[in-house]
Amino acid sequence: MTNYRRRKRPPRPKAPGYITNERIYATTVRVIDEEGAMIAIMTKEEAIEKAYDEDKDLVLINPKAEPPVVKIIDLSKFKYQQQKAGEGKVKKEASKTLLVSVTISDNDLKVRANKAIELMKKDVKVKLQVKMRGREKAHPEVAEEVIKKLLTFIDFEYVIQVPPTLEGDSYTAQIKSK
Repeated sequence: MTNYRRRKRPPRPKAPGYITNERIYATTVRVIDEEGAMIAIMTKEEAIEKAYDEDKDLVLINPKAEPPVVKIIDLSKFKYQQQKAGEGKVKKEASKTLLVSVTISDNDLKVRANKAIELMKKDVKVKLQVKMRGREKAHPEVAEEVIKKLLTFIDFEYVIQVPPTLEGDSYTAQIKSK
């Protein structure tokens, strides 16, 4: 016997919408104005009529209160202000890791140095990581030398943010452009 599974549709993403005007479910509501001052407790129809008289919308603010709190505001203006407030968030700086081994050749180091220069020209932080395996872990000073040699190949103005340090089984350093 074959076991058939029913495919489920993926859940719809919840849009950050607002419950407005006729979509408000409560019969009586606590109405506040744009500044937050309470106007009165009235029926939903009276509140909608009052909002329409002012050429604004009635927006549900706190549905869990008793009675639910609604606000008379211009919805498009409110959404625009919310969007502008969200744009002010600080973005994280981009960071890339360049991984090399202890036994890397000088030519390959030059290629990695050119890649680091390319990334720093785009204002990306570069993390240089020398991974050690097996017997290489017994001599971390060799990995440190590889990082120092890699830094000498980089002919670009840079600042060492994190000096070469041993982290577990790898040596890492972080640089960024001036």
